[in-house]
Amino acid sequence: MTLALIRREGETRRVRRTVAVRFRKENVFGEMPSPSSSLPRDTPVAQLAGRDGPINAIRFTGDGKYCLTAGHDRTVRLWNPTRRDPSYPAVADPSSSLSSDLPRALPIQTYTDGHTHPVSSIATNPGPSASTLLSSSDRVLIVTDIVTRRVKRRFHGHAGRINDVSCALGGEAYLSGSYDGTVRVWDGRSRSNDPVQILDEAKDSVSAVEVVAEGARSSGAEAGVQEILTASVDGCLRTYDLRRGRIRVDDMGDSVTGVALTRDGQCVAASCLDGTIRLLERSTGELLQTYRGGHAAGRYGLGCDVSSDDTVVVSGSEDGAVTLYDLMGSGSAATAILRGHGKPTCAVASHPRREWKSIVLSASYDGRALVWASEDDAARWGG
Repeated sequence: MTLALIRREGETRRVRRTVAVRFRKENVFGEMPSPSSSLPRDTPVAQLAGRDGPINAIRFTGDGKYCLTAGHDRTVRLWNPTRRDPSYPAVADPSSSLSSDLPRALPIQTYTDGHTHPVSSIATNPGPSASTLLSSSDRVLIVTDIVTRRVKRRFHGHAGRINDVSCALGGEAYLSGSYDGTVRVWDGRSRSNDPVQILDEAKDSVSAVEVVAEGARSSGAEAGVQEILTASVDGCLRTYDLRRGRIRVDDMGDSVTGVALTRDGQCVAASCLDGTIRLLERSTGELLQTYRGGHAAGRYGLGCDVSSDDTVVVSGSEDGAVTLYDLMGSGSAATAILRGHGKPTCAVASHPRREWKSIVLSASYDGRALVWASEDDAARWGG
């Protein structure tokens, strides 16, 4: 199995700020569209209602048609976030972000089997048709058939809570990053329940795991896996190059709690505990931009994402806000701050399709998940 062929060779790079930031960004991204037309309005268009307790994770499926939420109520739920639930018709005042009358998105499915503890992370197989759901319940990785809701596999072995999961090779390889400081790679085609490899270079909890397929962040199921990207509370991003069998380490200078790749996979945004999101060019290790001031951080692990047109960086915030930064801007001020949650917003997701680039999902410890969109997209959605 390709994912097991990683030698313990590598280099460590301390991330440095280049003095020619504008020049570097133009080289990486080329001509960038203005983000102004793709920003969500400052009130949500819908809510994903029905959860009981804090929500830990939220993400879109690869085609963007559906989304998933997971939380303390030990369930994973599948939604259509761009369609109203006909059981809850539109009401007179959907504009109030704190109103219980906010329109509800359509629930599709609920997954409960195998979850004996709060669900901390979720993922689906890459490509336009999601068939495999990965979820973590404490130290256990659970593999579920999305359509039938049947649990196909359970993988044990971590010594601490699993913080993040990822899926590769068309849904046949699974990765889990844990509080125990390891990333374990599992072969879904094998009858063995043992990991095919354990990546144990991190010196502290592994907070995020991403599979970088050839060419793009949203590659289809047939795309070849090129690299595994991990983030850790020890302050490092580690890239495992599967073709060369090498490990590259980028020292971010502070604990990393979440990461998001740009569309082409050339850059990564890393959300750090010091309240700074750092945009890094992956091939050189150069720091292209930093974003701070618009979101509160320091106590919780905040997630981040990048819009499908690579113009906006989306961040959660400990004050309950959803903060948007212009990817090409100065980084010292937020482009927009969306307020609708009463407790920390630790999970966000941006729609993967460019035609719906303004749609953003947010999930909070207040037990609410909200859908945000621009006025144009809200009109298409029906809000």
